[in-house]
Amino acid sequence: MLKKLLYKVDRNIRTNKKVQKIILACFLIIALIFAYFILNYKDLVEVYNLSKSVENKLENMKISVGGEAVGIKLLATGVLVMGLDRDDTLLQVGDIILKADDKKVESNAELIDISKQSDKEEILLEINRQGVIIHTKITKIYDEIAEEYKLGLWVKDSSAGVGTITFYDLNSNKFAALGHGVTETKENYILPITAGGITNTTIYSIKKGAVKSPGELKGSITSSIIGQIMGNTDKGIYGEITELNFLKARKEIQILPKTKIKESKAKILCTLDDNIKKEYDIEIEKVLLTSSGNKNMIVKITDEELLNKTGGIIQGMSGSPIIQDGKLVGAITHVFLNDPTRGYGVFVENMIEDMCEFDKVTKNE
Repeated sequence: MLKKLLYKVDRNIRTNKKVQKIILACFLIIALIFAYFILNYKDLVEVYNLSKSVENKLENMKISVGGEAVGIKLLATGVLVMGLDRDDTLLQVGDIILKADDKKVESNAELIDISKQSDKEEILLEINRQGVIIHTKITKIYDEIAEEYKLGLWVKDSSAGVGTITFYDLNSNKFAALGHGVTETKENYILPITAGGITNTTIYSIKKGAVKSPGELKGSITSSIIGQIMGNTDKGIYGEITELNFLKARKEIQILPKTKIKESKAKILCTLDDNIKKEYDIEIEKVLLTSSGNKNMIVKITDEELLNKTGGIIQGMSGSPIIQDGKLVGAITHVFLNDPTRGYGVFVENMIEDMCEFDKVTKNE
């Protein structure tokens, strides 16, 4: 009898311990969830507010999916300093020269002409350095071989390449592409633009991607302008389609909010060297819900046909729409250098918000 009684007591103690452990585990889980919400409260509120903001904007929009490769031409505001042949100047790579001797500079040729026509040894410069306006001087250098004065700078006034359109708004004829900004230096400054256009393109070859060697879609940039570029932000380039036949017979697609994106199978739309827009399989591996930039999802290419052709994500595929459950969720933006089959995607909501904000600023100007 005593043995049975001790056994029951021991069993009750063990049961109570198990219950205590379960209660403690539940408490810890609740505490961790509570702590997560407290630590990320601001970001979560921003996610909610952005979702509501985009939801309101979508009431006046009719989104149609892209996937077409296009040629991209950008003209910069001023000229971009790409390199320096001297170390006696305050100029830095990435600076944008806006004025020289109080004259607006809009091309390399204009900067050269101002330098040649000036009879002064120093040229006054107004530059844009990451949004900050700075005034400085640069001394001309005499080139004995060319027998003329030069500034010792490598500058650029335009940019061109191939990218992919993510979506169109059929109500306004606006478009969004790339999913990231156009940059021209390793510092990744967003190139300010005064004008630009997208053109029809023919993809004529593919450089396959490999570890630490990004691949590339190579295409022609024709003179056939189909749209004007009006904005360049960290989440893409934005503009308006001017060749309206390009938008004919396009169907509307629904947007999948970031809060409903699943870490599972999806598809991307892109155009390769057969110049036909096709769907390819991918996996959304991780959704970074509180990320506000252009690296909101981690994706992996799983489609064997695409892997055989490109090796994964390559330059020119940026902007390729990501579709899940028949709805648009975002766009491909970056490749991982150590694994070209994987990379980042941006939420389509972030692109829509950026496009509308830029459009608002443009109208106010």
